[in-house]
Amino acid sequence: MLAEATEGATLLINCPLPTAALWDALPREAQETIIARKLRVFAIDAATVAREAGMGTRINTIMQTCFFALAGIFPREEALEHIKGAIKKTYGRRARRSCGRTTPPSTRRSSTCTR
Repeated sequence: MLAEATEGATLLINCPLPTAALWDALPREAQETIIARKLRVFAIDAATVAREAGMGTRINTIMQTCFFALAGIFPREEALEHIKGAIKKTYGRRARRSCGRTTPPSTRRSSTCTR
């Protein structure tokens, strides 16, 4: 997972653990790589977010939302519109419940992993 990470890269981890417990759960080698390469580490419980958004176990859209937010590829509002379009296309009627929220589930659950 970390073999291709360059210095200062961003790492997004899907994990059900609280962020304080995540660091201790990572293998020592991973911790050392994160520190040595000065990676920015973020964690999200995408399975819980997807379930609460009525998407079942499909975490791909949740992870995509986080990617767009962290990468800064699009301005936040434009990224959300792209993601809402993808949700509607992929999930049909169930998407209406998720896309009608003013705060996307991923922004409510995401947090920075502390060392």
